Amino acid sequence: MKNRKKWIDWYDKTGKRYVTPVILIFFFVVAFVLICQMVKPESYNVKLFEVAEKTIRSPQTIEDPEKTAEEQTKAAADVDDVYVFNRETAQNRESLISSLFAYVTEVNRDAAEKDAANKKAAEAANNATPAPTTLDEKLASLKSKLSKDVSENITSALSNTVLTTLLQMTVKDIQAVEKEVISALDVAMDQSVRKDNLTDIKVGARDTIELSNLPTSYKGIAKTILSYAIVPNEVYSAQQTEDRRKEASANVVPVKILQGQVVVQEGQIIDREIYRQLDLLHLLDQKMPIKQYAGFALLLLSLAVMLYFFTNKQKSLDKPTKNQYMLVFSSVYIIVLLMLLIIRFLEGVYISNISFLFPAAFGPMIIKILLNEKFAFMMTIFTSVASFFVFQSDATAAVNITVPTYILLSGLASIVVLRDYSRRSAILLSGFIVGLANTAFVILLLLISNTGLLTLAFWGPVGYAFLGGVGSFVLGIGMIPLFETVFGMLTTSRLVELSNPNHPLLKKIMMKAPGTYHHSLMVANLAEACADAIGANSLLVRVGCFYHDIGKTLRPPYFVENQLQGINPHDRLTPEQSRDIIIAHTTDGAAILRENHFPQPIIDIALEHHGTTLVKYFYYKAKEENPDVKEANFRYPGPKPHTREIAIINIADSVEAAVRSCDAPTKEKIKAIVDSIIEDRIKDKQYVECDITFQEIEVVRATLCATLNGIYHQRIQYPAEDK
Repeated sequence: MKNRKKWIDWYDKTGKRYVTPVILIFFFVVAFVLICQMVKPESYNVKLFEVAEKTIRSPQTIEDPEKTAEEQTKAAADVDDVYVFNRETAQNRESLISSLFAYVTEVNRDAAEKDAANKKAAEAANNATPAPTTLDEKLASLKSKLSKDVSENITSALSNTVLTTLLQMTVKDIQAVEKEVISALDVAMDQSVRKDNLTDIKVGARDTIELSNLPTSYKGIAKTILSYAIVPNEVYSAQQTEDRRKEASANVVPVKILQGQVVVQEGQIIDREIYRQLDLLHLLDQKMPIKQYAGFALLLLSLAVMLYFFTNKQKSLDKPTKNQYMLVFSSVYIIVLLMLLIIRFLEGVYISNISFLFPAAFGPMIIKILLNEKFAFMMTIFTSVASFFVFQSDATAAVNITVPTYILLSGLASIVVLRDYSRRSAILLSGFIVGLANTAFVILLLLISNTGLLTLAFWGPVGYAFLGGVGSFVLGIGMIPLFETVFGMLTTSRLVELSNPNHPLLKKIMMKAPGTYHHSLMVANLAEACADAIGANSLLVRVGCFYHDIGKTLRPPYFVENQLQGINPHDRLTPEQSRDIIIAHTTDGAAILRENHFPQPIIDIALEHHGTTLVKYFYYKAKEENPDVKEANFRYPGPKPHTREIAIINIADSVEAAVRSCDAPTKEKIKAIVDSIIEDRIKDKQYVECDITFQEIEVVRATLCATLNGIYHQRIQYPAEDK
């Protein structure tokens, strides 16, 4: 007992903060294990150079890095060397040749001017005429000019014979040779000239000279100069060649083993290439790459974070309720994943199109009933995301798109269709409608995927989809009581069931404490009207009122509404004894409800509907006997109301009892009673732990007055009939 108390104390002080992380970790770990179990590839017991016993298809689309590398190498090798065309080369060669002929002309002119000057000077001095400039001198002068301040020494390429011949030519002949050489050079250098075609270009240019009108004696000189002038005008660019090869390599489409592609046919020899592909697909070791495990882990971590922030954003929920919602949501999602696992197993034994039998509406339907519509939409999204990866390993790409889309549409349909879930018949009707909607969705999706109409592949999924829709709701109806019991969830259907007058506990109240039963019905009517007025859960309020005084059935005569003929057992008791009996009806009621496995919200109403209010009558009676008596000893143990619904019942319970005990209640008396009780509770700070607002309290005040005025309205007094 001490250990249990220690555990409870630890949980209340410290343990509560760990509830949310534990729930999310549980959700993450279990979901991760299940999804990895479903998506991991099937393994085959095959050996190298053996005959395949069955046809093996690729379970997924995956890149073949080895083949891709081969194709990239081949693409790079197919790229030709890049040569850069330099148009300035032709201009430079033409300038060089023009300079050659200009220098020849200049040397001849200088020599002629020098000879003339020498001759004139000799005549003036009556000397003998000096010898003219020799050819060797001219050649030396020409070489000096051609080799001075130049980037290319032309004299090393052209022989003395060529230069001497040029020096012996007339100006007209020089101009003619220059014109033909420049013309042929221009044509030749306008082409792409490389080392590998340099000889051919030169031969073509020489042929041009041969066909020209130059004197035959000069054609050889012209060819020699032209051959010298023609050089490659395109040079190899290592950088550009490398860039183009890299680009060609990058543009190679990765070689992939496609999903559904036959890797090895039955009866085929498993050679090294096939074995390598099987190993690449992890069909030999039943393993996934580490990055896939990491990817699924990050995906589920993202879903867990989304669930946490989405739940935390629900301002209308307190912390324990948020934890409960996350736990219920996680549990339902785990069940959904288990259903997916079963469907994957059935697919593994080759039941065609069995994936459409998956009860896609189950998760959203049960979450809408247990929690609310917002969480149901989130469940639909979570289920669709999981199904996309679970059905990724199907043989055809069409199924990859069709099944997750079908699951998404079916889940949304269940949320839209399910409106009245207070009766099982209404839930079953919604399941039938969702089944019909599923058939419409599947027909639409199969038409889009161009499936033949008069085939089993078309009508089989249609039948499965209908069964999946109806089956989702059948499963949901069967599992809702389990969730209600395990998690203490309170659903509309459960509340309707508890409101049945034939319920054993209601019969017990009616038989043992009829006054309390009538009082509970009156309080239920008042509180339900108030709950409707402020938008609280009116059905919960009504049912809670039915059972809020169940504790009084243990000692009915000690409560004024059950006392007959003016007999009051409290007259024989001390105020302290009376106090204990009165106060005990809240804890006794909670204990009775727990024993009968009632939902926690109903138990809370029985325990908290008096809050920590004062048992005034017996307190003042005790004070008469002992002025030092402590007020705290005559208060209910609480806790104070923590929801709007319990706060409403707290007010309605006291108001109904007070008005019932009032003689000839009028509007003014009713209003005074209601105002007095509400003001007393506010001053006593009974509602500081719940989220009811002052505005809502004013609405409750007005609603109570209006409802009570309708019940206790003044009747017209008719004269008695004569008998």
